[in-house]
Amino acid sequence: MMKNNRSTPLGKLALSVGVMLLVVPTVQAAEAPAAPQVDAKAYVLMDYDSGKILAEGNADTRLDPASLTKIMSSYVIGQAMKAGKIKPDDLVTVGKDAWATGNPVLRGSSLMFIKPGDQVPVSELNKGIVIQSGNDASIALADFVAGSQDSFVGLMNNYGKSLGLQNTHFLTVHGLDAEGQYSTARDMALLSQALIRDVPDEYALHKEKEFTFNKIRQINRKPPAVEHQPECGWYQNRLHRRGWA
Repeated sequence: MMKNNRSTPLGKLALSVGVMLLVVPTVQAAEAPAAPQVDAKAYVLMDYDSGKILAEGNADTRLDPASLTKIMSSYVIGQAMKAGKIKPDDLVTVGKDAWATGNPVLRGSSLMFIKPGDQVPVSELNKGIVIQSGNDASIALADFVAGSQDSFVGLMNNYGKSLGLQNTHFLTVHGLDAEGQYSTARDMALLSQALIRDVPDEYALHKEKEFTFNKIRQINRKPPAVEHQPECGWYQNRLHRRGWA
């Protein structure tokens, strides 16, 4: 059984992939509720400690991961910090590719609102990715970690293989539209489990509700249904129309 090194009064962690990461108390098997009715193309509910799937629907159907892509981006960043390759106080010089005004791909999407030439600490860009789902922050930090977006995507896919994600392929660092990019609810559950287990300091950011950058208050984009849960939340942005739970 996996050990959960996070301090929590609750016994079991479940992953409802696509929308939320939820802590639920341990219950006896006889008390287990019926499988939920979920209005989604695919969903998975996993017990963190055992990895047991408690409920699922179309768990291996390939879908566009959209902003759930940033769970893998977060994992790669967490591993880079864990290995000492980057530090929270390292300053990142923002390039033109991370500038929404100069990059049509980013227009109208979730942003941290950084500009070319800005020097931003790794810790702030990381919050921009995790809390705000900032696509510009994703590009800036990917360039810093790996030298380019393409190289960072390579790291994402390499980690995916090492984690046993059999139906996942990333093409972008942020999850914006890209033909041929896909994942499944099952793979996202495994990835979420790995993020909590392997890079707990990185996972802790996913529980923060907001942060402020350049006097702009950024709100965590977790679903309203789990705002009361102190332990969690993955990305709300654009998920429902893509079919995730």
